[in-house]
Amino acid sequence: MRLSADEISAGWENVGRLSAVAPLPEYRMYTPLAEAADSFVRWAQSPQDRVHLGIPKIDTELRGIAPGEIAMMLGFAHGGKTLLLLHALRNNRDKHIAMFIPDEPRQLVLTKLTCIHHGIDARELEARVASDDIHAINLLRQTAEEDFPNLAVFDQPLTSSDMERAYGEVSDVWGQAPDLVVVDYLDLVEAGETVPDKATFLKGFGRRHDIPMLVLHQTSRTAGADGKKLTMSSGAFGGEQQATTVIGVRRKKYEIASEINELQEKLERNHSERAQERLDELKHDQRIHEYTLTMSLLKNKRPAGSLVDDVDFELDVRTGRLWELKNGELPDQYLRQQTWKQTEML
Repeated sequence: MRLSADEISAGWENVGRLSAVAPLPEYRMYTPLAEAADSFVRWAQSPQDRVHLGIPKIDTELRGIAPGEIAMMLGFAHGGKTLLLLHALRNNRDKHIAMFIPDEPRQLVLTKLTCIHHGIDARELEARVASDDIHAINLLRQTAEEDFPNLAVFDQPLTSSDMERAYGEVSDVWGQAPDLVVVDYLDLVEAGETVPDKATFLKGFGRRHDIPMLVLHQTSRTAGADGKKLTMSSGAFGGEQQATTVIGVRRKKYEIASEINELQEKLERNHSERAQERLDELKHDQRIHEYTLTMSLLKNKRPAGSLVDDVDFELDVRTGRLWELKNGELPDQYLRQQTWKQTEML
């Protein structure tokens, strides 16, 4: 049976209509490279969306943690990572931050922030709260409600589903997504069997939600012990490869003490003027670094960004505040504060 010219024409019109409504194929992996240009333009033109740590030497090279990136803070257990993290939070009080920290109750986080932000002795704060001092109690509430109103602390176990749920809930409460997600620390994330698996999950989490991620990670027991200088291979069981940035944190005093012990043992066996001179130098350095934290930028994938060697901070052990040393000396602001405190005590 032969079709008429009108029937053939109608058939082609029908094909055209079907083509117009036919869905385009969905690609899971492919996106045009031009989208990367759009992403970079947004990054370069939106510095307010990036997160800076409040460490000038690091921030200058890093130029902020951008949405979808992971900045990893690497250090030995009890080496000062959380203190530097709190220092960074204090420098980003204008941002909405979701903090996942199952290793530490949020009451402790609030107490530390109160002491750091207001320069309060931790022992004194605890004693005054214990004695029902209304001023101390109000200071805790002020820190939570006025000084850090945009900080949400989740101290529950870090399963992947719970992280997604917490992220959704806090976004609903705030009416916007967080500007930064903090995880303290990587090995506590319950996603996958290995540390690289956990880091891969967090990288995917950050990219999926298009947010900056700041993740704390512990060194292996040998790589970070005795305050050793950190390297890219210092992490316990890896995980650093997934990070755009790796920041090392250590206490120099442990490294100095370890070398002093070795030298003293050598001098007991065989006296050497050169070894004695080195020992005297180390004891001088030990006095300087008794209460310091040291930070370094170990990995920096930012184009034209450099690495940063040791940046030293003086730690006020009573309040938890950090003060960057300038050419090995404390800033005038710190000295003025200490003088004021001594006057107050009198």
